Amino acid sequence: MGERLEVIGTATVPWLPPTHDFRPHLTGLAERAERHGFTGLLVFYDHVVLDPWTVAGLLLQHTSTLVPLVALQPYALPPFTAAKTISSLTSLYRRRVDLNVITGAAPEELDQVGDPLDHDGRYARAAEYVAVLHRLLSSDEPLTWNGEHYRFRGLRVNAELPEHLRPRIFVPGSSKANRVLVDQVGHVTITHPEPVDRFAESFAAARGDRGLEMGIRVGLVARPTAEEAWAAALDGHRVNRAARLRTLLKRESESDWNRRLATLAAEADVHDDVYWTGLYSTGRTAAPLLVGSYDRVAEYLRRYVALGVTKLLLTRVDTEADFHHARAVLARVDT
Repeated sequence: MGERLEVIGTATVPWLPPTHDFRPHLTGLAERAERHGFTGLLVFYDHVVLDPWTVAGLLLQHTSTLVPLVALQPYALPPFTAAKTISSLTSLYRRRVDLNVITGAAPEELDQVGDPLDHDGRYARAAEYVAVLHRLLSSDEPLTWNGEHYRFRGLRVNAELPEHLRPRIFVPGSSKANRVLVDQVGHVTITHPEPVDRFAESFAAARGDRGLEMGIRVGLVARPTAEEAWAAALDGHRVNRAARLRTLLKRESESDWNRRLATLAAEADVHDDVYWTGLYSTGRTAAPLLVGSYDRVAEYLRRYVALGVTKLLLTRVDTEADFHHARAVLARVDT
């Protein structure tokens, strides 16, 4: 994919009964991603999907270079358990496991587990969590820690990893609390971007020159011509009144990027003739899609790259045809 832009896909799991055998789908997806030059796959966490660590192990088992990007929610497991799991997977497969540190954008899930922290409090906890995790992965010396959220006395988990195998920390979000977390413990800052000119004035401008890498998460619907691309994007697409209402309500979300994307969707479905909020409006994805000809989508992506984007997280790239179309765009971005 070239040296300028690292491309990471998404390990999507179909909404099927837990008795379904997910292995053929996930292993096939991982093999396709690796063959097409993707460096990793994002593995989700929420209360209803497969356990991301188990999925990460499956991806490692069936590939030779792919790096799982595992969503890590601090309330879901203690930092010493995370350290032991990361160290175990890395030691077994001699490959890095990267982390996508999430703090919770679904109020119902926070309520289910009785998490009392507010938005900024969850980000502060995440910063301390990652700091503890870093200590456990960088030294086998017993850890004594007396923080606001975690307290340990002589903790030893034997999880030390060499520096080149320690996880990169991806931090999704765009709020002020998010920026503080990224500055303290992050390596890569990620967002669902606005149209490129707004992105330049908001997210990219706020990041400035902080020595951090910057990434965006989008979907691509690209074809040789714009007409073919829009026909594919709109195939079966319906936005009813209930979906429009849900989108309007998201403008009051605690999540900064949910508010921004909901505002964009309320303004118009399409921006710049290529940036599409349609699937966000129907709840089928949390990210915008770039729709158009290979050349047009590549040109739009190059504008993000020119603003400093070095990581591209792609959603809804699953089938061989999806990877073929994505490669056609990415080859043009790298030229």
